[in-house]
Amino acid sequence: MMVACSSEDTALKNTPAAGPQMQFTATIAAPNSGATTRTEYTEVTTGDAAGTINVAWKVNDEIAAIVKNSEDKLVKTVLTVSKVNDDGSAVISGAITKPKNGEETVDLIYPADIVTVDNNGSDYNISFDKMSDGTLDGTLESIADNIDYRTADDCELTVSGEQATLTSVAKLESKLSILKLTLQDKDGNALLASQVAIAGGKILTSATLTSDGSSEVYLPVPAVSGADICIAATTSSNNYFYMKEDVTLAAKQYYQSTVKMTKGAHLALLLTDEYEAKDGEILTGTLASNVKISIAAPVAPATTTTVTLKDVNINGSGTWTTGDYAGITCDGSTTIILEGENKVKGFWEDYPGIYVPSGETLIIQGTGSLDASSNSSSSLGAGIGSGSGGTCGNITIKGGTVTATGGYNAAGIGSGSYGTCENITISGGKVTATGGKYGAGIGGGNRGTCGAITISSGTVTATGGYYAAGIGSGGGANCGTITISGGTVTATGDANGAGIGSGGVVDEIRARCGAITITAGVTKVTAKKGATAPNSIGAGSEGYCGTVTIGGTEYASGVTQSPYEYSAPPALSLTSPAVGQVIGSDGKNYAADATLPTGVTKVAMIAYLNGSHGLAIALADEGEMNWATAKSTCEAKTSAFNNGTWRLPTQDDWKKMFYATSRLRDTIWRYLADELETAGGVGSRLRDAEQYWSSTPNGEDQANSVHLRSSATWNSSSKTYTFFVRAVLAF
Repeated sequence: MMVACSSEDTALKNTPAAGPQMQFTATIAAPNSGATTRTEYTEVTTGDAAGTINVAWKVNDEIAAIVKNSEDKLVKTVLTVSKVNDDGSAVISGAITKPKNGEETVDLIYPADIVTVDNNGSDYNISFDKMSDGTLDGTLESIADNIDYRTADDCELTVSGEQATLTSVAKLESKLSILKLTLQDKDGNALLASQVAIAGGKILTSATLTSDGSSEVYLPVPAVSGADICIAATTSSNNYFYMKEDVTLAAKQYYQSTVKMTKGAHLALLLTDEYEAKDGEILTGTLASNVKISIAAPVAPATTTTVTLKDVNINGSGTWTTGDYAGITCDGSTTIILEGENKVKGFWEDYPGIYVPSGETLIIQGTGSLDASSNSSSSLGAGIGSGSGGTCGNITIKGGTVTATGGYNAAGIGSGSYGTCENITISGGKVTATGGKYGAGIGGGNRGTCGAITISSGTVTATGGYYAAGIGSGGGANCGTITISGGTVTATGDANGAGIGSGGVVDEIRARCGAITITAGVTKVTAKKGATAPNSIGAGSEGYCGTVTIGGTEYASGVTQSPYEYSAPPALSLTSPAVGQVIGSDGKNYAADATLPTGVTKVAMIAYLNGSHGLAIALADEGEMNWATAKSTCEAKTSAFNNGTWRLPTQDDWKKMFYATSRLRDTIWRYLADELETAGGVGSRLRDAEQYWSSTPNGEDQANSVHLRSSATWNSSSKTYTFFVRAVLAF
């Protein structure tokens, strides 16, 4: 039988006085007279009655009677089945509180111990949180011995003196249905469960099966209408669940169902116990209470435990004694796959949203989203990383939409206040990370430490808190090297913090970061320094930073411009190129007289081809300069392309461009000049009365140049002379 959920002490406080007692006698219906009554379950599986349940009353069954006394308070008394008649009906008797005049009705509820009257006597409650009380074993026999729920409301009483009877035979209607479940895995194999539970927002019924387990389980379930229910099963090695929406289970009915279950858990079932997810599991649903959710360490030879989060909501709200853990605690190297929308918050202020231990690696990927945060704005844990003064391992984000928010003094992704974090790698997805006060968006928290930060792909937006960098170290914190080789990155520091680099000094502790490298493979990097910081990329106020290298160029003192934007050179993408076509700033080729797309400018004209390779000559001179300056100017020319090289043309380059066509002209160079004028307009034409440098040296002090008069004349001139310069793009 069930035990009421109220403690004995609570039940005794403020209980309404029973008032005068009176004798009560009544008859309750037999199962075969059109009413269903106390369920001593016997399954009928053959004949016309197949799929039904036979029922019967037992002597000494206890039934609660709820009446309103003279003080207008509800009072519970217990009646007993004193006799079962031949027709199956039962006689109940006992002493009840004398009803209030004009309120001569009674509610009958079976079994009596599931009913409690609240403290002020205004209502009564039915408790099902622990229906089985550990006694159900998945058989009909255990249901018959332990579980039932029946009511007859507003039964009319006939009161005569000190005697009360029912005006008519009471029909205690069952409020339960019976489920016979056949459990299978997703491939249709039988699941031998050791424990099964069914829930609809709370545990409705649970059963502990025999030690050998069973794939056939009987469960009693209170009637539901349009409810979302979940069935959970535990085998010797794994956990499984089955979710069904909009379920109606009618009272007094018997249902048989085969369910194919998913490996994992629906978090609404976890009301009292910690849960450790295993490899291959799916977690879904809203966690119903403050219980620890962890992911098991990998079992050799596996190097990572893979768990899918699918529409998970873990909204931690514990205390330092009842919830001192992260929203999700990884016990070892873990791969989390995101599906749907997921939210994970730490349970207590010193803990992060998601934690992985030192020396291990957390990988986040998938197509869904994740919103990870510490417990509150006053907490000290990172969104993803370490807690206050704690350590965490490596964090890698490969995909998904990830939003990470650090608590007070903590990084969005990285270390908590005074905590440590190992390397952080982002190679895909959309990542938004925001640090708390003194915490970097990605990197170190207040006076914390993190390892190297590497971004190779994806869209990353990182915002640091007060005195902290967007990407790098927080206030008074340290981080390792920062390498950005791909993706679109926006980083914003606050107050004394750089956009990318180090934060500011806190309590005389200088923030530091290692060398910063931004390569030509990125799509775009935007960095904005804090209001009083010296650099957008580099050191924050009184901070320290290693060498800053952007696109191959070193900046010894960092980059002061704010906001600073760096876009990677586009790749050359030529389609059926031809001599005389132009190359746009987007790296594509167009007809010489074509109108280019908005924002695209003409950069060079194709002047020579040899298969897929060739030379394109710039549309304008670089000016007049000596030979050494001419070389360095051409090599640094923009717009650059990441698979093309600007250079001062060699003597052989000039000859190839002069003879790129078989078309005859009075002078061979003039053809090239005419084509340039067509392609680039006024100012593109080569100067026919001037000399142009080539990069071909002629001895130690001289180099060859071409003089464009009536014909091309080659000269050897001192490298100190000043001649015109026209760059070529080799591809």
